[in-house]
Order: sequence, then C-alpha cells, then structure tokens
Amino acid sequence: MPLGRTPYPDGAKNSGFYFGAKFGKEPGLWLIDPWGKKLAGAPISEQARRELLAMRQGEAAHAHRMPERDGDAISRHLDSITLEQDLMETYGLSRETVRTFLSPVAGGGSGLGADALSAYAEYAADVLLPWDYTKGAQMFPGGNAGVARHIVKVLIPDALSGAGTLEGVCKSIVNLSALDRAGHAARIRVRSTAVAVQHDTEPGKSRSVKVVYTQDGKLYSLRARSVIMAGGSWTTKHIVKNLPAAHRDAYAQFYRAPCLMANVALRDWRFLYKLGISECQWFEGIGNYTAVRKMATFGPLSSTVGPESPVVLTLKILFSSPGLPIGEQVMRGRAEPLSTPFREYERRIREQFILMFSEAGFDARRDIAGIILNRWGHAYLSAQPSFFFGKDGRPAPGEVLRNTPFGRIAFANSDLTGIMDHRASILEAHRAVGQVVSQVTA
Repeated sequence: MPLGRTPYPDGAKNSGFYFGAKFGKEPGLWLIDPWGKKLAGAPISEQARRELLAMRQGEAAHAHRMPERDGDAISRHLDSITLEQDLMETYGLSRETVRTFLSPVAGGGSGLGADALSAYAEYAADVLLPWDYTKGAQMFPGGNAGVARHIVKVLIPDALSGAGTLEGVCKSIVNLSALDRAGHAARIRVRSTAVAVQHDTEPGKSRSVKVVYTQDGKLYSLRARSVIMAGGSWTTKHIVKNLPAAHRDAYAQFYRAPCLMANVALRDWRFLYKLGISECQWFEGIGNYTAVRKMATFGPLSSTVGPESPVVLTLKILFSSPGLPIGEQVMRGRAEPLSTPFREYERRIREQFILMFSEAGFDARRDIAGIILNRWGHAYLSAQPSFFFGKDGRPAPGEVLRNTPFGRIAFANSDLTGIMDHRASILEAHRAVGQVVSQVTA
C-alpha cells in the first residue's frame, strides 16, 4: 500500500471518504477509492457528484489561466474576489458544494474557509516562490525547527555542538549559556518577551530606540540604534508605541486564524489496513482528514511501515464559520481552543475515531497510546480580498509596512507577503536588514 510523506490525502486508490449522519448514514458509510469509482455509491446529490467530478478531472477549468507574475491582471482579479467565488466561477461549483465538501480544506493553507479568503491566497506562493512539484513533498523532523537551528548555528556556532547539517543541528542539544554572551555580535536573550519598543525622541530625529522586555517576572530595558520587528502582526501592532495612523490602519487589515494540530499516537493501524486505506477524509465532526505517512528520520531506523507498526495520525483542525465576516470568524475560532479543555478535545477525537473505525476493529482504549494537542491561537495569516494589491487606489497593507520604516524601526515577518512559508519570512527579514543598515550607515 503506497504511503505519502505528508498528513494530506492525495486521493489515490488507498483513499477513503466517510459519510455519516449528516448524509443520512447511521452507521456511517465508507467509500473506498472514491475518485477511481467516480463517487459511485456516495450518498450525495447527483448535482454535487457532477460538480466534484468535473473539478477533479479539470473539465470545467480548461479556460482557467494561472497568474504569470505577481501583480498581473489575473492576480489582481483573483485578489478582488474570494476563493469561494473563484472555485464557483472556475469549476462551476455551487456554494453549497464548496462549503460542504471543500471548506475549510480549500484555503486551509491560510487557516480559514474559501468564503473569507482572497482567491489569490491560493496562488500567491506558487507565483512568488515557485516550487518544483516534481520532487514531491517532504516534511522534516521538527518541522521548521531545523531551519531555525541552521540560522542559530551560523550566528552562534557554539550554541549547537553538532555539524552544520540537518541531522547535526536537529540532534544537537542547545547550549543555552552560549546564546547570550557579552561581546558577541549575535545574542539571543531567552525567557524574554518584548513589551514596548519606542523611539527616544521624535522618530525622524531619534538616534536610538528603547526596547522594554520582561524576564523572570521583571522589567528590563536596552537601547538599540535600530530595531527590526520580525514578530507577527497581532503582537507588533501593540508593542511598537506611537505607530503612525497609516501603519495602524495597515495592521488593522491583518487577520490571523487559529489552528489546532492533534497528533494521535496509535499502537498500530490494522483497522485502516482492513478497510484498504491509509488516508481518509470526512465531512462532519472534528477535523477533516488524516493519513498514515512515511516520516523522515535520522539514524538506523526501520524503513518498513506495516499495519502492525505504531504510527502517529495528525488531524489539522481549523475553525471557520462560513458566511460570517472574517474578523468575527477568527475571533470565534480563537475563543474555542482557548476555552475548551484537553479532556473535551480528547473525547471528541476518540468519539470521531470510534464512529468511523469501530466497524473495522478499532478500539480506542486499546489502540490509542496518546494524544498531543498543539493550540496555535494565531497560526495563519488569513488574507481577505484586496490584501495583496490594495483597493480603491489604496496600497496593500503589507506594502505600507514593507516600504515605510517607522523612524529607526523596520518591519518583517511572513505576514507582509501573505504567505505562510519560512522562505517568505527570510526574504522579508533580508529586506528589513537592508533598510536598517542603510539608516545606520547614512
């Protein structure tokens, strides 16, 4: 049975769709290899079946053109409509089909459903940061932690004892005492949170910036010639004091959506193998999809993954409320994981698995070894229409912050690009460094 390298299903023969009470099926119904069977046997309307198959086969998209460059007529049109409108126009889908079967998976890379997002959010990464899809996807141990560790290894070599390779930096224990040494060009102050950043005098004339931070319950301050605010939009707008109106208005257009990543450790996955699947998708309850995947590892570990092997299934849980304004959606979404205790999520996940898999021999008490929840209150930049190129002659919010440092304070973070990608964060940081260096050397 083929396994992918991500928790995202790709719709192969080893895929399954689950239809439950929402579709009038109690007990639920599994449709294995749904696309190969052209959705025959799915308890959905004939209209929905035709629409989904046309989208999957690309029949309705023959005239659809991808943006060729950032800012061209196609990309600007896409930024003027929602992703939901784009899906409806491109594939002939009804709004009901989009919201029942595609949301929030469509737009999941931006944290919300298609109804609230700029259509260009679905294309921006491929236009600005083209990816060679022929190489396939790969997820690394620790996610983007390896990227951050490489950066620290270059800046402060003693902080990580291993070699400057992915395996070396990921397996090294961080030497915390090496991170913040007097006299070093680069210093990382751990257990510290910046709470205020402010020019000493009038921003246009100030020769320094005061940074106030907390550490171990006490307040400290230091002065810098320049500062780069590389944190997210939801904190920067509060930390930097006396922001000009243009910057405040720009930050008011940044919406960050929450995400809950649930990792469910299983002692084996025989119940999935019995169904003939290693990946699946469902359309009601908690989560939307999961997949058994080959994990990247370091060292002499077994390269074989069988149904008797322990695995971790990842559920990416988003909090969209189709039809509501984007601001209300992200606030409602953030309130849920903040107010819901672990035991409630554990109950929902266990019940979801029992509902879908018990007929195939799944036993929650026996098969679940553990559940880990990662709650990200501001996980994704959710770009609404006009976020990328502005509206009615006004500049895009990212352009305001990118092109206009506030005195000796420059702004970075992948927020400004609208793409949740470490490459975007690095490019924005490189640009911001150039801005502050030009100030210091002027």
